[in-house]
Amino acid sequence: MSGEDTPDAVPLFLVPRAVADAIRHHGRAVREITVRRTRNHQYSINVERGRP
Repeated sequence: MSGEDTPDAVPLFLVPRAVADAIRHHGRAVREITVRRTRNHQYSINVERGRP
C-alpha cells in the first residue's frame, strides 16, 4: 500500500518542522519527501508512503 500526503504550503522557516512532523507521524512508512517552492517563499511538502 502506498500513499501520498500533500499538506498546504508552508513558509521557508517552517519547512524543517513540517518535515519532522511528517516523519514523526508516518515513521518508517516514509519512502520519499519532496519539497518544492510554490510562490512567495511558500513551499509544498509531499510525503510518499510505502509499507512500514
